[in-house]
Amino acid sequence: YFMWLVGIDLHRESVVIAAVNDTCEVIKPVSVRCEDTATIVNVVKALGSFRAVIEASATYRWLYDLLRGYGTILLAHPFRLRVMVQRRTKTDKLDAQLLANLLRINRIPLAYIPPEPYQQLRELTRRRARLGRELAAAKIHLRALLARQNRRAPYRVPFGVRGLAWFRGQDFGWVENLVRDELLARLKHYGRQATILDRHLERLADAFPQVEAILDIHGIGLYSALLIVAELGEPDRFRWAKQVGAYAGLTSRVHQSGGHCYRGSITRQGSTWLRWILVEAAIKVIREEAALKNFYTRVRKRSSAKIARVAVARKLAEICWKRLRRWQREHANQAA
Repeated sequence: YFMWLVGIDLHRESVVIAAVNDTCEVIKPVSVRCEDTATIVNVVKALGSFRAVIEASATYRWLYDLLRGYGTILLAHPFRLRVMVQRRTKTDKLDAQLLANLLRINRIPLAYIPPEPYQQLRELTRRRARLGRELAAAKIHLRALLARQNRRAPYRVPFGVRGLAWFRGQDFGWVENLVRDELLARLKHYGRQATILDRHLERLADAFPQVEAILDIHGIGLYSALLIVAELGEPDRFRWAKQVGAYAGLTSRVHQSGGHCYRGSITRQGSTWLRWILVEAAIKVIREEAALKNFYTRVRKRSSAKIARVAVARKLAEICWKRLRRWQREHANQAA
């Protein structure tokens, strides 16, 4: 009896599958088109017992869901994988073979695979964040239109009901009128879609009651709490608080050699969305939370306001994780 170790190199249009077993017997890599899911399943089912690894990408989830019922599926961390392996030659077949061989010697740097509820929440919260950015971009373009025409809106924030009516009533010339109408239509569309997603997120809050553990932090509302919960996933996957700051990419780069130790800017490795929402919340939390406000003041005295905000965001990541872990353990004890 032996187990097959499978390396899968996933692309948008094709999947390359390579396999090796405990006795170093190798199966020649095969390439299958992504839409041919039946063939993909047949290839791995023919192996019998297997463990497979897929490199993490934006499109890995469909393949993971397709194959996880037939064997153990792992996810490789792409950045750590590139750091580990330096090669002169790179092809899809070699990539798949490399993944299989690394899995055989248990050297795959693993990435986190969120459970389905967390994955769905991630999709919704990230989509809502993108809609917010599109809304902001449309407003910036409308302000730029006013600047090109050397005009000022009679309202401080010209995007309410009266402000938008004022925009529609202005004559900017036929070309700029077309631009204005397109931007107003875009603003209306994104605003409507954002409202729809907000309703869905409010209903989803019942499925994630742990958000109540961080809702009382000033600057964190329901959406921010849901985004933090979605990006952190299961709290127990982190062993200590500093790992959470590193996961958000909020820890500084360190280069140490001999007696020299250089600390640079933050790594920005990890969840972009978690880092963004924590920095946004940090701007507000320092207005009310005395301990974090004092910490912000100390850091700002020796650096800058931007660096101080990022430092507060890192502290906030640790606080949120500790609260979520405490909430989970308390409710687990109550259920027991």
